[in-house]
Amino acid sequence: MKKYRVPDFESGALDEPRLLFGGGNDHVDPKFGLSIFGPFSSTPTSIIVGIIGIPSMIADTEQWLERCTREVTNDKAKPREFPPFTGISSDSSFNCELKYGDLWCESLNESEIEKILRINNFNQKVSRIVELYEKKLETLAGREPQPDVIICCIPQNVIDYAVVEIKKWGELKRRRISKTERMAIKLAEFGQQFFFKEDDPRLGIEGEQYGHHNLRRGLKARAMQYGIPTQLIWPRTIKLGGTQKRGFRERVLQDDATRAWNFVVALYHKAKGIPWRLANIKPGVCFVGISFFKERAAEYPRMCTSMAQTFSFAGEGYVLRGKSFEWTKDVSPHLRYQPAKELMNEVIELYKTQNKGLPRRVVVHKSSRFWEDEINGFHVACKDISEKDFVTIGKRGIQFYRPGIYPPLRGTYVKFSDKNFLLYTDGYVPFLRTYPGPRVPQPLEILEHHGDSPWNTVLEEILALTKINWNTADFSCSKPITLAFAQRVGDILAELPPGMKERNEYRFYM
Repeated sequence: MKKYRVPDFESGALDEPRLLFGGGNDHVDPKFGLSIFGPFSSTPTSIIVGIIGIPSMIADTEQWLERCTREVTNDKAKPREFPPFTGISSDSSFNCELKYGDLWCESLNESEIEKILRINNFNQKVSRIVELYEKKLETLAGREPQPDVIICCIPQNVIDYAVVEIKKWGELKRRRISKTERMAIKLAEFGQQFFFKEDDPRLGIEGEQYGHHNLRRGLKARAMQYGIPTQLIWPRTIKLGGTQKRGFRERVLQDDATRAWNFVVALYHKAKGIPWRLANIKPGVCFVGISFFKERAAEYPRMCTSMAQTFSFAGEGYVLRGKSFEWTKDVSPHLRYQPAKELMNEVIELYKTQNKGLPRRVVVHKSSRFWEDEINGFHVACKDISEKDFVTIGKRGIQFYRPGIYPPLRGTYVKFSDKNFLLYTDGYVPFLRTYPGPRVPQPLEILEHHGDSPWNTVLEEILALTKINWNTADFSCSKPITLAFAQRVGDILAELPPGMKERNEYRFYM
């Protein structure tokens, strides 16, 4: 019988990070902080909202925007986890007015959409839909005054046939659409597979063989050139109350108040507002998430591109695209010395430009272990930075439990060694008086730490960075923002057409 030694460990719990709101007041919860104190920034005081969609969805969206200007209530069953939405207006805690109307609306032709959806090739179909929205984006970008944010309304038929490519019969069944619709999709794929040759011009768009692979990514990528952030909404996002019919089954929606919170917080940030910021992070810290993505149109299948997501101590986010390289080894991609040095140099230069000086400290997060080449390249680029920390964050399925019906407290850590820890970024939250997750929480594991800071500082920062995702008003997220959306951001960069320059601001990728 094989015996296993249980490793020695220490454990404890970190304090819940606090957030700063209007007037420098602090609170642990985003929704309560915004309700009581308002956003951290005093601007914008108005947001011009552009809308693109079919006429019926434009009307529904305007109704939803009007609803968000007033208090939105729910059943009050869980008042801490799901509080009522305070409303966004000049009279609410947001002190911000929404402006919308015919001047900033552009309608899509429903018959034209139906015609595009009958195209057999999925990538061409997505590309044609993206083209429709792009033309309207260009029109709205030329309006005076220009919208601060443009809402792109995605109708249900586009969601069913042009959002996610369906390749397997089992996936069709899981979509809960009718048998007739499933058969139509299968026949379309059959025709595409057997009647189109690989070099058939119908497979591409304007000489581009594959077009866009994903509607959201393609639309976000194309919209960058107009300098206006976009927000994509589905019919269920703006449906007031109850359930949504989907095929033969109804699905329960989030309550109206929760959807209003998430919608408005994202809208406010995309309009250059700062909903909240971290209270206890020292000024001068630059947080960097390093990741990689595959170039969709690369000549070689193993071509990768490096990417850096950078966040200042105040929470402002930026995205930097590094150089491409061919990765031939059967392991996760890593940077060589020179690319690592160049990418970090770009990060520091961008920070210097935005903050009028060098960072005091640089913290790098990765989901794969550091190689010696990477560490050396980063160190050389950071030679003028007084403090540096390089941290690998992953998940290996290790679990701990505590007595009772609830999982470990959020902020619980387990220390195996000075460089190896578990950290529960999900768990029981005393302020909410519950665990807000759907299943047993999985802790993050800090696999490596090379640097100057004590381990408790590294853990406290990771926990704090789970609270600055301005795409939602939830209490927190599972991963720090440096790594939370790395794949989604990389997917958008991969959809950028050749020659189109990416935007640095993180709000264009939300």
